[in-house]
Amino acid sequence: MDELLGEFISETQETLEALAGIVVAWEADPSDRERLDSIFRFFHTVKGSCGFLNLPRFERLSHAAEDVLSDIRDGRRVPDPVTVNAVLAVMDRIGELTEAVASGASLPSENDELLIGALRQVDLVELEKVAEPATVAAVAPKREQGNAQRTIRLPLTLIDQLMNGVSDMVLARNELSRKLRDLTSDPDLDSAFERLSTCVADMRDSISKTRMQRVDRLFAAIPRMVRDLCRDLGKRVELDLEGGDVEMDREMVEMVVDPLTHIVRNSIDHGIELPADRAAAGKPETGVLRVAARQSGNQIVIEISDDGRGIDSDRLVRKAMQSGDLTPDAATRLTEAEKLDMIFRPGLSTAQAVTAVSGRGVGMDVVRANVERIGGVIALDNQPGRGLKITLRVPLTLTIIPGLIIKAGGQQFAIPRAAIVEILHVNNETLSIERIGGACIATIRKIRHAMIDLEDVLGLPLIEQQGPRTIMVVRSASGIPFAMGVSAVDNHEELVIRPASPLIMASGVYAGMTLPDNGQPMLLLDAGGLANAANLSSVMEDRTSRQDGDISSEIVVETLSALHFEELSGEERLLRLSLIERVEDLDSALFGTAGGRAFVRVEGRLLPVAADRHKFDRDCVTALRIRDGERELCYPVARVIDIVQMPAVPDMLLSSGILSGIAVINDVHLEILDPFALFAANPVGPEANASARCVIADAGDVWAQEILAPLLRQAGHDVLLGLPEDGAVRPDDVVLYAQADTCTAMRSDQPAVQIRNLPSPKNSKDRSVYRYDRDGLMAAISAARREKVA
Repeated sequence: MDELLGEFISETQETLEALAGIVVAWEADPSDRERLDSIFRFFHTVKGSCGFLNLPRFERLSHAAEDVLSDIRDGRRVPDPVTVNAVLAVMDRIGELTEAVASGASLPSENDELLIGALRQVDLVELEKVAEPATVAAVAPKREQGNAQRTIRLPLTLIDQLMNGVSDMVLARNELSRKLRDLTSDPDLDSAFERLSTCVADMRDSISKTRMQRVDRLFAAIPRMVRDLCRDLGKRVELDLEGGDVEMDREMVEMVVDPLTHIVRNSIDHGIELPADRAAAGKPETGVLRVAARQSGNQIVIEISDDGRGIDSDRLVRKAMQSGDLTPDAATRLTEAEKLDMIFRPGLSTAQAVTAVSGRGVGMDVVRANVERIGGVIALDNQPGRGLKITLRVPLTLTIIPGLIIKAGGQQFAIPRAAIVEILHVNNETLSIERIGGACIATIRKIRHAMIDLEDVLGLPLIEQQGPRTIMVVRSASGIPFAMGVSAVDNHEELVIRPASPLIMASGVYAGMTLPDNGQPMLLLDAGGLANAANLSSVMEDRTSRQDGDISSEIVVETLSALHFEELSGEERLLRLSLIERVEDLDSALFGTAGGRAFVRVEGRLLPVAADRHKFDRDCVTALRIRDGERELCYPVARVIDIVQMPAVPDMLLSSGILSGIAVINDVHLEILDPFALFAANPVGPEANASARCVIADAGDVWAQEILAPLLRQAGHDVLLGLPEDGAVRPDDVVLYAQADTCTAMRSDQPAVQIRNLPSPKNSKDRSVYRYDRDGLMAAISAARREKVA
């Protein structure tokens, strides 16, 4: 009887997990008879099992639900929201009873009659208020009907023992293979070993599948959760689930449930707006929440995306400053990625108010901690006003894949064999390697690839070797191959993969840890992570293959006019012609420097010179006058060569100094100047900040008059000494207080900066700036103005 009861509990719990999503999908489409039959069969099975197991509460609840569903099947009743709520409530109660029976605990029965009364539509307000019509449409795949497979239940520990045993068997097989290669070849022995290898491989695959489970189980509770949240928050959400047929380790499924649940709840509560707000923003009133799973190598990638408001990174910064976790000076130096990463700080929340769903600042830090604990990583792709995509990458845990053992920097690494397209040596006649603009390009049979050296990416020394280096063409997660240089490829074998520590996985270039046949652990490389670490976000197109007539020759490449010129250092480069105001020859005597900045006298005014070039070995210098609409910049060159057509998108993107990419013009690789980097490298002149007024409240202070005011004017600010007599200042004025006694007049709604005499602040709450901290002072002025605008 105990075995039968245990079987009943296990089957009921597993069925309930999948059934919640089916009920929600049936509510969205009441005409789906197949889903209705599935729900009816569950309650009928529970009722039938309760008689001989002596479970009267199960029997009463399931019998009441079965009667209601029978009336719906016969057309005597309509599945309205109240009925669906009651059916879900009975399912929840059966789940609670199942857990209570399994643990031997007791569960009060006074609410059972309330649930049964709600099923029969008795007026019982105690259950819950009548819900609005369903506001979530769940995509649940229909299950194909077929003969049920025979199954047995085994303890998970036994499956773990089998998996460890087959892993050791694979390692022993690999070691035996290595020893056989060192002996004289024996055809009979080789044939016997091949049969053994085939048997081991078949056993490995079969036992591996015993631990694998469809991601459907991970998705099972999401439709019900989304439905209930939409009802509570008054939102409309269309739920799209993809990749339910992907398989992952059973333990991994259980570990990912909590992080995924929290992310989905946040997406609905924080991300997707109310219908009225979405309509005002020009969006459909029904939001879209998409949860997709896919396998990438030996990792499972789960993406949760919505079309809501996204994350307000500036609001995160303001919250951190209010809580004292971030100073204004540090806030001004944060990049957008660093601002976004603050969502993972404990206790930080952007919620307007604390609700039953979220807003207490407890969650995303725990989510990342849980994901990293199992060797996974989490990434955010934020589009303010358009939505947020959160990507979870978790390992498959224990699995066995074919791989290659490679050597770089005197160490051994593994890489999945499926990621390798081709292997060749640097002395191969079909390969040529060029270094342009700080980037390396490998051309293999007229096809160009971005190239990296593994040692450079991993920070290892490049060790001299006797033979030629090996070049591997690697297929990254984006599908675009790149070339990677390594010392050598040592071997290929079946690799046992296990999760690496979170610290190692956080680097982004490893996919786990492996045990080769010698039993020494080594790290498994992630091809996509290597490409990201090397900034290979875009790879040049194969224009040669287009000219040879492949199918992509029909693609029209957008081009624009560019100036082809020679640098003073000899490199030939390109610059977009539309940015060049004029080209002229200037006397080298007109160039000079002051305060570490180069300038040139042109038409009675001074222009900044790019790269601080002011000394030349010639009397006359060719200069490009570049304009961004408001500012003008002088760029000296050796000579102008021609005007050519270059692709609007470079053949290869770079992020190296003042270069934005590389283009191939008439079979010559030419570097492209990045105008954004050129202007960013030259400080803003006074004319650009003329409207930015700074009001010095302490007009009679000598330091404020003689030191502070000139400093601000040099930085391009309009300076007003003393507050206006009427006390009126502009909304965007920043008031500076140089004396402690005058700061008492500070208005709470006016941007202000307090300046102190001492180098160190008085306490942790002191937000003043030291008078001789130039960078801190300028940053505080910018932060005060931005805070007022926000």
